[in-house]
Amino acid sequence: MTTQQQQNDRIGWIGLGLLGFEIAQHIQKYLHTHNLPNLTVWNRTVSKAENFRTVAAPGVHVVHSLEEFFVSAADGSRTKANIIFTSLTNDAAVEQVYETLLRCAATAQEQIVFVETGTLYPELSLRLQKELADLPQHHIYLQCPVFGRPDAARAAQLVWVASGDTNAVDRLRPYFETMSSKILDLKTTDVAAASTLKLLGNFIIMSNTSILAESVNIARKSGLDPQQLISWVDAFLPAPVLMGYSRQLVGGAEDEAGVNMTVDIATKDLGCVRRWAKTKGAPTPVADAVYENLAIAKEKGHSGKWDFLVDSINSRGEGSSSS
Repeated sequence: MTTQQQQNDRIGWIGLGLLGFEIAQHIQKYLHTHNLPNLTVWNRTVSKAENFRTVAAPGVHVVHSLEEFFVSAADGSRTKANIIFTSLTNDAAVEQVYETLLRCAATAQEQIVFVETGTLYPELSLRLQKELADLPQHHIYLQCPVFGRPDAARAAQLVWVASGDTNAVDRLRPYFETMSSKILDLKTTDVAAASTLKLLGNFIIMSNTSILAESVNIARKSGLDPQQLISWVDAFLPAPVLMGYSRQLVGGAEDEAGVNMTVDIATKDLGCVRRWAKTKGAPTPVADAVYENLAIAKEKGHSGKWDFLVDSINSRGEGSSSS
């Protein structure tokens, strides 16, 4: 059963990367099931948007420019989308896309809710919120980053973090629930809070992954079967993230795309954590060490195997022994 407000929703989606492609499919399925207007999507590479339409539903609307989201209906009272989700690679991509969105939003015929689902530097989230709210339409900006890899998104097992206007968060909850195992509603209008939580969550994941890599390395050099280490993680620390990464580190399977994504995202996010912490006067000795290890992985041109962190640890050891 849908609300009257949902009947009036026209949802746009911007960004069909590894996560966005999966998340948007769940929303489109919800819209179709509840007899609501189909999704309108934009992606920098048009062929990917066309592919999404083929996979998700033939009724999905593909627009070829960001400006098309703001085209008015015949009576001039409505835009093509009054809720716009963005799922973009990094801060630079967000700034570039929102430059156009802000310009167009200034002439919109109605208030629009913007929902950014990525990992942003907290100050950028605050700036976007202010710039949109300062427009005559007083547009709403929500910072709602997600935790989970593409396979979790595909299985509707993401964790959403929500911040911003509380009424808007409640309004969009049914859409968040379409692909989530849990929603962490921070119940605050401070959108920097969600950005901070997302950065810290990624920091905790990568720090623990680095600890696992170091432990696997010591186990191998000590003659202990690393599979026993996996058994210990399963028995004593049965967190899905730790269990998954421990198997990847020990198995060392080739996964060039997955490793590239992990190294790039982790390096970016840890850089943001260190920069944000510095503005707050908070030391980051662990983040510094993990960041250095990732920097070595990038410099070495890692092998494409999940044990690249182990290789980086050993490289650091070789460097210190030869000096």
